[in-house]
Amino acid sequence: MTSKKELLIYGKRAVYEALENNVEIDKVFIQKSSSFHDNIKSKIHKKKINISFVPVQKLNKLTSNNHQGIVATISPVSTQNLSDLEKRINKKDPCLILILDGITDTKNFGAIIRSSECFGVNYIIISKTGSSPINGETIKSSAGAIFNTPICKVDHIKDAIFFLKEFGVEIIGSDDKASKNLYKYNFKSKTAIILGSEGSGINKSILNICDEKINIPLHGKLSSLNVSVAAGIFLSEFKRQSS
Repeated sequence: MTSKKELLIYGKRAVYEALENNVEIDKVFIQKSSSFHDNIKSKIHKKKINISFVPVQKLNKLTSNNHQGIVATISPVSTQNLSDLEKRINKKDPCLILILDGITDTKNFGAIIRSSECFGVNYIIISKTGSSPINGETIKSSAGAIFNTPICKVDHIKDAIFFLKEFGVEIIGSDDKASKNLYKYNFKSKTAIILGSEGSGINKSILNICDEKINIPLHGKLSSLNVSVAAGIFLSEFKRQSS
């Protein structure tokens, strides 16, 4: 059993990224006779982390998810606040921020973090309430990218929006009903993109204070995309323009 202060992570990529990013790991459980973890084993031994070789039944008890033969216990993933964010956006460099409003599904959250890391998002902002928890499933779905992507937790999304506007960051809301087309819009160098939940989208009060509202043009019969897919499309287009 792990203590309440510890967090279980599982899956080859998640554990590997934790090791690469010097995350404080308390213990690693590896399935007996699993030669495909040799690269991870060598890193664990170099860092002198406690390691136990256990039967698969032990891993199945630790987590019912797809652990791929490896589970580790770490301290909870740390988050940042608006003062940490200020240090980044105060610079003259381009800045890309992703704001998530009401994303509660851990797999979607993890997938969004993974895309954010791939496209160089500087910060992800979430609310302290009404957001997906940062747990083992989130970390697994992010393929460990959460260890490379700063996450900022705020009391209210509106507070973050007004804060960012003070530093000249343009706030873009993803809205299926918007008249402006993603592929015809020119992003500014400092941009924050807001994505809402699949069910209700961005909260209306938040959407009303966005600088612009943009839609992703769709050509099929379905009227919406999975939010993690929408995130990838927005981020890809921003990077295409800035490259």
